[in-house]
Amino acid sequence: MHLLEAWVRFALGDLALSRGDVTTAIAELTDLEALLDRYGMEDVDLAPVPELTEALVRAGDRSGAARRVAPYAAAARAKGSPWALARARRADALLASDADAHVAFDAALELHARTPDVFETARTRLAYGQRLRRSGRRVDARGHLREALGTFERLGAATWAARAATELTATGEVVHRSGDGWRADLTPQELQVGILLADGHTTREAAAALFLSPKTVEYHLRKVYLKLGIHSREALAAALADRTG
Repeated sequence: MHLLEAWVRFALGDLALSRGDVTTAIAELTDLEALLDRYGMEDVDLAPVPELTEALVRAGDRSGAARRVAPYAAAARAKGSPWALARARRADALLASDADAHVAFDAALELHARTPDVFETARTRLAYGQRLRRSGRRVDARGHLREALGTFERLGAATWAARAATELTATGEVVHRSGDGWRADLTPQELQVGILLADGHTTREAAAALFLSPKTVEYHLRKVYLKLGIHSREALAAALADRTG
């Protein structure tokens, strides 16, 4: 039962992270850490350090992330599995300087290639593309972001696909999404704004999660309202629930 609870908390934390809700992600994943410690569950594959590192970095708590990464990397080396080592290198990369991050990201991708887990590979490519794009290397970012987007769409990971598409659009590339219906009517960034606000986040919280200004979030929200023919947050939540159900 403790193992099942651990995986549920892992899933809830990862879901919150995919939606840009870093506060909930941090709460769920730190609770998971406490549960693993309480019951002596030491398998590195249960530890949520890569996800928690991403959430903490996005929340501005780099020191909180840094004190977890070194012990996690040591545990991954002790286990020796490519899956654990790849995730450890991604965590390293999230904390590295722009000059050094590419070494850790490249090492992570080499390790991912030795595993069948394409979702984790796409997560690393998304993080790599984000770092490249935000350091001004937009052309270099596109290949990683295209690969991440394609994988997320094939897996049906819609929220992760929206994040990858948003980043790819920010590089200046025109993104053509698969599928049809209302999702095709919204840009990737409009979709992410809509999901966050429909989940009850404030404009300021959505802005922080998406690295945008509150005014930009409000602009995208107006576009979402116009495209979906609605006029309130309550109608937004209902529209997204109806059209994703």
